[in-house]
Amino acid sequence: MDANSVRPKAPIDRLHTSDADLDIDSLRAFYTAHRCAQMPQVADVTALKEAALSAYRQLSDEPVLDAQEHAAGDGSLGYGFRLLRIDAKSDSPAHAERVTTVFRDHGLLDWAEHAARHLLPVVEAITGRQLHYERVFLLAYREGDYIGPHGAEEDTDLNRFNLQFPLCYDAVGAMRILRQGYLEPLYDRDGDARLLGPRMWHEVPPLLRLPDGPDPLRLVVSLRLMAHR
Repeated sequence: MDANSVRPKAPIDRLHTSDADLDIDSLRAFYTAHRCAQMPQVADVTALKEAALSAYRQLSDEPVLDAQEHAAGDGSLGYGFRLLRIDAKSDSPAHAERVTTVFRDHGLLDWAEHAARHLLPVVEAITGRQLHYERVFLLAYREGDYIGPHGAEEDTDLNRFNLQFPLCYDAVGAMRILRQGYLEPLYDRDGDARLLGPRMWHEVPPLLRLPDGPDPLRLVVSLRLMAHR
């Protein structure tokens, strides 16, 4: 049997993006206050989870570590993070071609373009900006991987947005956003789409192992959106 015939592939399914499915006014108000929004249950990601995991495993021999050590000084601890990035945007043409091929074979390119086409009007209604879809990439968090609090002061590109579909395997994942003075969790839920705008204070807590559980994994299917200048 051809190995390609059994390769998990993300199908092009209907997305739930109407105002009847989403309370656009509430999402817009939340975004205005926090520079982010979580759109509930816009997609059935059952097949996407299998395809993303298969693509991650296929590319796991060539990981790109995205990390920054914390610098301590003057009584404070600097910003730090650690995760893996799987992205066709690369200085290595060979790596870019390989990632693109694997993403295409697993249907991730078509799925992302389909999702962007249907969700861009929603994102534009929430943000008040005109945007276009640029590319899809994967972020991978293994046990202990995290991103420290960051966002408002570090953001220099105010036209860059991310639309994320977090997928958890044997783990409970979340992002924490600055809300009324505290970092409050937005839990990952299969099928939710999370919009991250510029100048947003947030962090990703360390991914933890469940009691007596297998190695945890959090994959984030990320669609890069850019606002028209």
